[in-house]
Amino acid sequence: MKEKNPNEPRRTYSFAIDVQHASRFTAIRKKQRRAMAYWASELASNSKGRITRTEARLEARRRRPELWPTLDEYVEHAARQRLAEEDLVGPWEPLTAEEEQAATLSGRGIGKNYPGVLITRAYDLPPSLIRDLRTAAIRVSEKPLAELEELGLLYNSLDYDLEEQERRAELVEQVFSAPRIVRQALERYGPWPPDERPPSAPPETPEPQAG
Repeated sequence: MKEKNPNEPRRTYSFAIDVQHASRFTAIRKKQRRAMAYWASELASNSKGRITRTEARLEARRRRPELWPTLDEYVEHAARQRLAEEDLVGPWEPLTAEEEQAATLSGRGIGKNYPGVLITRAYDLPPSLIRDLRTAAIRVSEKPLAELEELGLLYNSLDYDLEEQERRAELVEQVFSAPRIVRQALERYGPWPPDERPPSAPPETPEPQAG
């Protein structure tokens, strides 16, 4: 997977994410605003008049990338971590021009029904990351989609017997979309508080012991 390029321009993309993540992001943003305001106030107060409050606020804004990551950065970091996992890392054949056009279409494609409640949120992300998400989603889905079509199970139907229903569910589980990858990324690598880490999240690396 490509390394992050801080100079790459960003574009706004919308994803349906779990309401839990949206709520957590809202809380993080509020906490960051309070932290930035406090940091700027302390900087101005401790300068004993050398730094005005306006200058302190501007300095807090300048320091934001290193002290208070944006929500866009949380999403980007999580997505890159998920794309680096074995099932999505590739290497993948680049998308054709037709596939790239099809990948931009909105709508309900075949895929696993999400058990939670979703809400749409927009984030500024590098176009190359979106291309990697779409490429992985399309390429990893090719085989299960082909088998679904071959077995006549591509579309949901009440006429399927139990064996067909079970096989269809297994194959649909293997079908990905870019939004589904982002949801999984936030589930596994999002900013979960330590006491709320979901079962699917990878274990945290323990801190090295002194001595």
